Amino acid sequence: MNATEAVFLALVFTGVLALLAGMILTRVHWRQDIPPYGRQTRFVDVTLHPDRYAKDAPLGVIRCLSAIGAVLLGCAAAVVAREIVMTILRS
Repeated sequence: MNATEAVFLALVFTGVLALLAGMILTRVHWRQDIPPYGRQTRFVDVTLHPDRYAKDAPLGVIRCLSAIGAVLLGCAAAVVAREIVMTILRS
């Protein structure tokens, strides 16, 4: 495994963990006036708009975790794109 692969895996795993932690916090602090999390609830909507689903107290942390997770996954995609460009330029 080279350094690029290690960086990619680290970015993906930490990004997914941050998004998962944000989702877990949202579900732990679910508002009482909203139906429980179920099949009709969209994961992306809960991640992008936690204020619709969670109580006000942990919203800052949830938003921060979601943003960090998205940035880390974006960086992982940038690592892949860089590797593709470098491969094309080498050949």
